[in-house]
Amino acid sequence: MTQPPDHPEERAGAEGAAPPPDPAPETTSAAPPPPAAEPYPAAPPIAEPYGQSAPPGITAELAGRWSRLFAAIIDGIIYSVIGWIIAAPFAGASAMYDNKHLGSRLAANGVTAIIAIIYFTWQHGKWGRTIGKRALGIRVVRAQDGGPIGYGTAAWRVLFTYLITYVTCGLGGLLDDLWILWDSKKQALHDKVVKTYVVKADGPDPYAGN
Repeated sequence: MTQPPDHPEERAGAEGAAPPPDPAPETTSAAPPPPAAEPYPAAPPIAEPYGQSAPPGITAELAGRWSRLFAAIIDGIIYSVIGWIIAAPFAGASAMYDNKHLGSRLAANGVTAIIAIIYFTWQHGKWGRTIGKRALGIRVVRAQDGGPIGYGTAAWRVLFTYLITYVTCGLGGLLDDLWILWDSKKQALHDKVVKTYVVKADGPDPYAGN
């Protein structure tokens, strides 16, 4: 069998030819980037300390518990001394502290209660402040709007205190006084019943027109 003629030039051309290009890599469309994560919601505002913020409608800061306590002590001393001075001539100074003269002691206590009712009703109704509250820089106002409480509310405020004190043999009065220690609005029970707050008296005086 005859072989095809060997052509050196063809073989040389084939050997010198450039190799075929590599096939182009298959292109795939890139996946879109993931959506940006939504920011975390803003943290809620830090709450104010328990019981420190003024209630709605009240612009003045609530009075401190110790201020109320010392004001009550001052007022208690004042009206007790006045009541003793008034009752002593009628009951007899010695009889007021003698268990054998129970009627005289009850009369003296009754006089002191009447003095206290007049003392608190008059001063709270007119100025919102007793002598004790003036000394500690506090006043009593309406819970709705911080306005004057008026004589009617002032009278019911002190009457309720005496009512629960005598009906419960003193326990109700003690609970009434202690209530401000854990109440978020620093109200005593009589404040809640008649809807009043005791606030600091360093702002505008709502009783100025009285």
